Amino acid sequence: MATLKEVAQAAGVSAATASRALRGVDRISEQTRIKVIDTAKRMNFSLSRSASQLASGRTMRVVTLFNGPLNTWFNASCLEGMVEVFSPAGYDLVPAIVVTQESIRRFFHDLPNERNVDGIILPSFRIDHAIARILQQVTIPIVGLDTAGHTGLDGSVTLDNATAMHDAVQLLHNLGHQRIGFIGHPQPGVFPSSAQIRANYFIESAQALGYPPEHIDLFPSAEDIIKLGYDDGIAEIAGRVMRSPIHPTALCTEMDEVAIPLIEKFRSIGIRVPEDISVIGFDNTDQAALVGLTTLHQAPLQMARMAAQKLLTLMNHETLDEPETLAPAKLILRNTTARYMPQSAS
Repeated sequence: MATLKEVAQAAGVSAATASRALRGVDRISEQTRIKVIDTAKRMNFSLSRSASQLASGRTMRVVTLFNGPLNTWFNASCLEGMVEVFSPAGYDLVPAIVVTQESIRRFFHDLPNERNVDGIILPSFRIDHAIARILQQVTIPIVGLDTAGHTGLDGSVTLDNATAMHDAVQLLHNLGHQRIGFIGHPQPGVFPSSAQIRANYFIESAQALGYPPEHIDLFPSAEDIIKLGYDDGIAEIAGRVMRSPIHPTALCTEMDEVAIPLIEKFRSIGIRVPEDISVIGFDNTDQAALVGLTTLHQAPLQMARMAAQKLLTLMNHETLDEPETLAPAKLILRNTTARYMPQSAS
């Protein structure tokens, strides 16, 4: 195989110019760059990746930090979207998982001294004051992907949860439901996620539409529910809803993976959906379409692509045209919501 020196001689340039042209890190004429690249291809030469990294000062590695399993719908979609962007650009994507408070504390504590990555993407974290202070000390670019809070981030792509929950509550209001409720995840993760702020937006939207406090029900994940396990937790939540003195006739849920088993549990005990109670999910997973779930559609694949592209721009020392992007969530009407019909009318 030809050497760099031989490629340079064949292209009529110095070895240094040939190296710069092949690495694409310096300002040289496009004509020279094309000439060197064509010559290298003709001579079956490729600049070693390690040499290119050493010369450019880059590791060609990006870390993305997840707060849960990689095989969930959201996390797997994020990984796919990021790989689609980083792989053609020559970057290796390294997923990291934090499962305890100590592991996340250690990760962020060591972050300011990190020298083995070129950039970081944080999916679905809440950026609290302690983490924000650490992020502000980090010299490599960091992009948030559906994070709650932007302090310390160089860019972000965030789902518009506020508008999404308003649209869901507005639908239930228009359908005539006078008492509504919100169902949280029976086993929330160790770390607060952006999805958990949806309950707050649900309350705000309901109050803005004139629902009195006594007509807004929350079924949060209490410690006794968490200890039951996922399936039994869903069953317990369903029981709490139905044994309320005046139970809600419509529910919004934190995500589809809560809504779908909840509907199954309701139907197993003779509660009809949507005739007796309407249910709205969140995410629009593949399973949502199969069961006809009314839900809010988000697109983590596209959001991950946008976040990765922002990070690429920052790693190239370029300025973002739009540092913070707000991604919409679309209401998808299916078969689990219906107009409220008072019992006296049946």
